Amino acid sequence: MMKRLITIVATVLLCVTHSYAQKKYALLVGISNYHALNKANEWNNIHGTNDVSLITPLLKKQGFNVSAITETKATRANILKQLKQLTHRVSKGSIVYLHFSCHGQPFEDKNGDEEDGWDESLVPIDALIAYKKGSYEGKNHITDDVLAEYLDALRFKLGCKGKLYVVVDACHAGKASRDFDDESFTRGTKRGFSPSGKVYLARSSNRTHFVVPIKAGQAPATFLEACKSTQINAETKKNGNFYGPMSYYIHQVLSTTQLGHNDAWVYKVQGLMRKEIDAKRQDMVIEISK
Repeated sequence: MMKRLITIVATVLLCVTHSYAQKKYALLVGISNYHALNKANEWNNIHGTNDVSLITPLLKKQGFNVSAITETKATRANILKQLKQLTHRVSKGSIVYLHFSCHGQPFEDKNGDEEDGWDESLVPIDALIAYKKGSYEGKNHITDDVLAEYLDALRFKLGCKGKLYVVVDACHAGKASRDFDDESFTRGTKRGFSPSGKVYLARSSNRTHFVVPIKAGQAPATFLEACKSTQINAETKKNGNFYGPMSYYIHQVLSTTQLGHNDAWVYKVQGLMRKEIDAKRQDMVIEISK
């Protein structure tokens, strides 16, 4: 009788644990070798996959159902496909963590919703750095307008009791180069992507905190960005490996903090970023629904 009771209790606990795990989802995107698809690609190689390798075990330990898209699989089509599939999988009240470790680039605004005339964009592995009429006209970039459509749908699916975290360890300014003397790696470019030949000119701002709009029935969202849209995101070297600085400190903080609805951990990451010597020329940005 006692043996049967123990078996029943163990089964119930296993079901509860499984149910809890299915309420937490993560999708991580990381690119290191931008030359993997195109040897002549002007994007410099970085270490985005290191971020994914660092954070994935941590999230799994916390009960997240984790999916990762790296290197040649991190195309625009596949990233958007996985976001759409994730939206179908989640249920009301789930917690979702999205992470992007790649290049970023200013992209000429097409619909007039940006004051400075430039959208921000993520750079999948199949996106090229420059506009070339008839060859590459920007179809593989993921602009903030496009990403917002997918995130809006995801937030409605999560519902008002859900939670969405979006981490962008990229940058939308800086230099697309590597200095081999001091082993510095940066993510992004000052070179705006422009069909009209418009030159990107960064407008400085001191703001590092913003409010994310929330519609009725949507989950609140928290965005973490490694730097302001006008800054360089410099990688940091820890224990012989390069990482995005924000990814590294997210790992440090979440190693002792359970990721849930409370945003307090985000400010701990920001505090550590401010002390990071490799990130002294950048300011982490936080956007939170209120």
